[in-house]
Amino acid sequence: MRIPDLVAAVAIAGLGAFLVREGGELGLGEPTEPGSGFMFWWIGAAMILAGGALGVTGLLAPAGRQPADMPPAGGPLAQPLMGIAALVGYALALQPIGFIPTSAALLAGLFAFVGGYRWQVSLGMGIAGAFLCWFLFARLLGSNLPAGILVNTVFGN
Repeated sequence: MRIPDLVAAVAIAGLGAFLVREGGELGLGEPTEPGSGFMFWWIGAAMILAGGALGVTGLLAPAGRQPADMPPAGGPLAQPLMGIAALVGYALALQPIGFIPTSAALLAGLFAFVGGYRWQVSLGMGIAGAFLCWFLFARLLGSNLPAGILVNTVFGN
């Protein structure tokens, strides 16, 4: 059992529960016309799930220092700076390239560099995650996402 993971899990899940409550009070609206609390509610629900997953891994992990707890190469600011650079690149490329390709690239990079997954696994999860998000937001909720290079395909809005 790793106590820091359990403390972080409780904090994440607690913040998620707060967002779910506040989002519900603001109003969720309809799936095609989300209310002002819609995004808060879903972000809170995702945080509760993430906190629960972190809590389970914290309970099942052996005590002591794990290899994943080692500081990243390049100092303590290397990974946050790479994440910020990736998000800036994502924001700049989103409109011209489109939601699916840029989201797949961002997710694959995050899975590989931050998560430490092999490139093959990262690429598969990144592509699957991008298509799942596109399907959820574009098809089920009717949101307009940038089509970019996929404009005249089934994946363009």
